[in-house]
Amino acid sequence: MKQLTVAALLCCLLAGTGPAAAAGAGYAGRPLADVLQELRAGGLRLVFTTRTVDAGMLVAAEPGATEPRAILAELLAPHGLEAREGAGGTLVVVKSPRPAPAQRTVIAGTVRNRQGLAPVAGVEIRLLEAAGRAVSGGDGSFRLVAPGAGPFTLEARRPGFVVARLAGIASGRGEPAAVSFVLDPAPVLAEDLVVTPSRVSLLHEAPAAPLALSRSDILALPQLGDDFFRALSLLPGVAANDVSAEFHLRGARRNETQILLDGQELYETYHVKDFDNAVSIVAPSTLEKVELSTGGFSVEHGDRMSGVLDMTTVRPFGPRRIRIAASVLTQQAGGAGTMARGRGSWLLEGRRGSLDLVDLLVQRNENPRYWDVFGKVDYQLAGGDSLRANVLRSVDELSFVEGAGEASKSLATEYGSSYLWLTHQAVLGSRVLVETAASVTRIDRDRRGNEIEEDVDFEVRDLRRLDVLALRQDWSLQVNPRNFFKWGLATRRFDTAYDYRSVFAFDNPLAALRFRPGAGSTLFQRTLKEDHHSLYAADRMRLGDEVAVELGLRYDEHTQTSESLWSPRANLAWSLGPRSVLRAAWGRFHQSQRPYELPVEDGETRFSPVERSEHRVLGFEHLFAPRGRGSDVALRVEVYRREVFNPIPRFENLYERINAFPELEPERVRVAPERSVARGLEIFVRSRLGSRVGWWANYAYATTEDEIDGRFVPRYFDQTHALTVDFDLRLSEAWTLNLAWRYHTGWPTTPLTLRENVDEEGESRFEPVLGEPYSERLPAYHRLDLRARRQWRLAAGDLELFFDVQNVYDRGNIAGFDYEIDEVDGTILPDPEKWLGLTPSFGIAFEF
Repeated sequence: MKQLTVAALLCCLLAGTGPAAAAGAGYAGRPLADVLQELRAGGLRLVFTTRTVDAGMLVAAEPGATEPRAILAELLAPHGLEAREGAGGTLVVVKSPRPAPAQRTVIAGTVRNRQGLAPVAGVEIRLLEAAGRAVSGGDGSFRLVAPGAGPFTLEARRPGFVVARLAGIASGRGEPAAVSFVLDPAPVLAEDLVVTPSRVSLLHEAPAAPLALSRSDILALPQLGDDFFRALSLLPGVAANDVSAEFHLRGARRNETQILLDGQELYETYHVKDFDNAVSIVAPSTLEKVELSTGGFSVEHGDRMSGVLDMTTVRPFGPRRIRIAASVLTQQAGGAGTMARGRGSWLLEGRRGSLDLVDLLVQRNENPRYWDVFGKVDYQLAGGDSLRANVLRSVDELSFVEGAGEASKSLATEYGSSYLWLTHQAVLGSRVLVETAASVTRIDRDRRGNEIEEDVDFEVRDLRRLDVLALRQDWSLQVNPRNFFKWGLATRRFDTAYDYRSVFAFDNPLAALRFRPGAGSTLFQRTLKEDHHSLYAADRMRLGDEVAVELGLRYDEHTQTSESLWSPRANLAWSLGPRSVLRAAWGRFHQSQRPYELPVEDGETRFSPVERSEHRVLGFEHLFAPRGRGSDVALRVEVYRREVFNPIPRFENLYERINAFPELEPERVRVAPERSVARGLEIFVRSRLGSRVGWWANYAYATTEDEIDGRFVPRYFDQTHALTVDFDLRLSEAWTLNLAWRYHTGWPTTPLTLRENVDEEGESRFEPVLGEPYSERLPAYHRLDLRARRQWRLAAGDLELFFDVQNVYDRGNIAGFDYEIDEVDGTILPDPEKWLGLTPSFGIAFEF
């Protein structure tokens, strides 16, 4: 074997201490041909051609050998090459008759903070398929080695950030793999203070914040129909009834919450719209994280004034996965995987709704059919940029015919929602992130029906179309480690077409209470358009090590009402030590009446001015240290006040709230407050009892009232006291059981009495008279729900079985009253209507 020359020895001595250092001479990632040239210069008499050693061959890892001949063998073997003795002592590089072993791949990457893309040091990077591990340096970079070829998955962890995963494919041909992590800061009690209060983080894979709920936490909660929207009512400040998946935030109307999916606002979010929006169109299996803000949110969110539900779908990693699931209420199938050697990923999920859903929820048989499909493709471009395409489509159909002739009713509805949006993220230097998104939306409604009964006769045709074109751009700049600046602009065009016609006549005593009594008709045919333009800017600053402040300003312009509005907002977080933080927020928030929100079915043909509101929030969070072998106890206490200075008029049914044609109920009234005020106190506590039991509880004391004619009147969903307790028990490695109990004060109702009227002939008739609006309350509401899950890890895939029971002890919670009135005898008979009793459901899912 040839020995190293003196020049080669000197090079080794400069790099290390002796010939062994040649193995660590920085070969990994370099072209194989260049390395062989160096070995030739060092004394090895190598002969090779570019046909045998092509320019695409790279050295994946540093050789472990110390002798030059052994080093050469390690470098050649992964490429299916070997060195043979030739004439005159030369070594000729030729193709090896033996198959090339799987080559190790060097994985090189960077880690950056999503807020400004600053490098993040000290992040632990783990290779999940092997024992590989690395830690990012001061510039955010890292390197590790993946053994063999094929897909690999990296996981990045660091306190103060949400755990992230990325997938890639090792080529096995010596080509290095490049990856880039962009980490999301953890929501609360993290190193980088989050200044926004009134926020609950949901569905994070492994949230760093003790007050956040992980993906497994949320999916373990009892949820009828496998719809996580139904679990939201367990959280502080959220109220909902048993039928609807839609919810109220801190006493606000339902449409005051902005709902986002991967940055796209969803203008219609629910299936089974004819019966109080019973199911959401978002499959929980597609979600990775959710942020629920119930007040004091930042300036990038606008035109909804009470809250934000921000959902982010999963980014697939690793090999392709297929999931099939079926339950009493839904059937679904989907898949996810990577492509283009890990630079891209795809996600597809489709669901079909059960025909028995409405029958189960409202004890009726209207034969609904609904389905939805969601798809997403992500692709990592050069330079750290990325491009994403999303599509969401949902369809509802419902038909029903009962009776004939003088006693009949029919219903036929069809709804469709289509969303398509493209998002591009660009990295400009090391401190600027630019996100640009364009979207197109189409929403259709076809609602027809008629009813001929003894006390009512009506016919409805309701055709609507909504088209939305939107474009937005958001900029983030990390000025320095203590200063983060963001700004953006957006424009949207709403194009809405109405074709509404109704004819009605009542012979019901309650019809005397209507805002439009007796008989009548409504006709509205018009196309309405509006442009909504907005700008915002916010500066987040650290004042010392304990205080962070965000000052923001938002501008909105609405062409429909020719209004321009400014919304200043301020948020503060003050760290009171390593385990406590104080948060405060103040701001102005606005909400327009969009073209598709005009209640033409109730005869309204003019738009109301943009609503103006003010939020004030003060919160305190503390993490109590464990005693003995106990766990930390996380506490959050928050007080808030929200005032709406000019609420728009709204229409409500006093007693029959869930109906396919609510505008034609006899007790429908118009509510026109001068202002509205919501205030409350919320307490949220979370901890663990050993390693197998987790629990959390929240209590809220709240009021939500409208000022009408100088008096404050509670809203119909006002619940003074609300308490929720949840226990999550891990019975074994395979079995889990979740118990969720909820209680709240009975919702307000309006008393109804009869008044005697005597005509000129001395005959008496009785007519209904409303008491003080919402001055009485229904009985207190409470119920216990459970979900049991069993999982099997099989060779073919993962199998899961779940069993839900809503209202375990069959509590007869009163939903309201259906009144029967005898105008001659002067009797009024309230017939109580109840929410769901004991309701079981089950389902099964297989993923492979």
